[in-house]
Amino acid sequence: MPQRPHSIVVLGDINMDILGAADSWPQPGEDCQSRRLGLHLGGVAANSAVALAKWGVPPRLIGCVGRDEFGNSLRRLLREHGVATNWIQTAASAATGICYIHVTPDGQRTFFGSRGASRVIRKPPRPRALFHGASALHLFGYNFIDPVTEDTARYLLKSMRKRGAWIALDVGPEPSKKIPGKILQIAPQVDTLFANAAEARELTGERDPQRAFRSLLNSGAREVVLKLGKEGCLIFHKGSLKAVPSFPVRMVDSTGAGDAFVAAFLQARLRGWTLLEAALAANAAGAAAACILGAGETLPGLPEIARVLRTRLENAEWDALRRMVLAKVQALRKPKPARPSRPRTARS
Repeated sequence: MPQRPHSIVVLGDINMDILGAADSWPQPGEDCQSRRLGLHLGGVAANSAVALAKWGVPPRLIGCVGRDEFGNSLRRLLREHGVATNWIQTAASAATGICYIHVTPDGQRTFFGSRGASRVIRKPPRPRALFHGASALHLFGYNFIDPVTEDTARYLLKSMRKRGAWIALDVGPEPSKKIPGKILQIAPQVDTLFANAAEARELTGERDPQRAFRSLLNSGAREVVLKLGKEGCLIFHKGSLKAVPSFPVRMVDSTGAGDAFVAAFLQARLRGWTLLEAALAANAAGAAAACILGAGETLPGLPEIARVLRTRLENAEWDALRRMVLAKVQALRKPKPARPSRPRTARS
């Protein structure tokens, strides 16, 4: 039976996503009707926490919502999907973050929104309880944009590094444009740095993904993972760059695919999987997420990820690794044996 990993602390945004599936991108002044409009749990930290919970990794999500009905709904959704809400704060001065996501038939999405209360996440109370049994910290570039949340992020980073925790940072599109220098300054304190091609280009000025990757690696992060969407991902393995293949799927919506990718990679490393296994599992999770409309509570679980992993890869070596990763995912899906019930003694 696979060993259940220790908890991971996740700091960041919790939003109410309003997701609209439309036939096209509207022209200025046009009346654009959505084929489907729905409310979903969202935000990079909430998405990552739900995805980790679906892998059986207990997240400790630190975030902030407003004193409003959206905040209440998000707490309820998180609890329903395996995420404890003990560390989620309520702001009196800010509303819950809201994001409208416009999705077109090609699966591309465009965000309009406000981070709201996620900009004022304060240092958590009872830090000993938070840190006890936590072996990793997952941060986002968004944590370093606003002063209050940045103070919290730096406090957690310093505290958990002292405890020998593994630190991960997912850059994000807005931070790569607004605070590239700050992200690069934080990189040497990070064990695993995640970025996509556009973010890496903003951070390094390099248009070629491989050159951008090497520049990020030289910035001081111990491990860099470059997300390339349909092209898979890039990692550094045994002294050279390694292109890890993707899984072909029909893309419905790319919302949350990057968060699903990162969560799969993190759980794999926490469980002691190899770097190549973690990267291939992450590609499968990202592909599975791209097949589903929305993120949050709709992110794929192990059955959907296993289904993607059943797709054969052309390269024999990668396909052999795919079978190994599939076997590990299937082992995680096996139910735990029931504990024997205590025999009852007859009353005299």
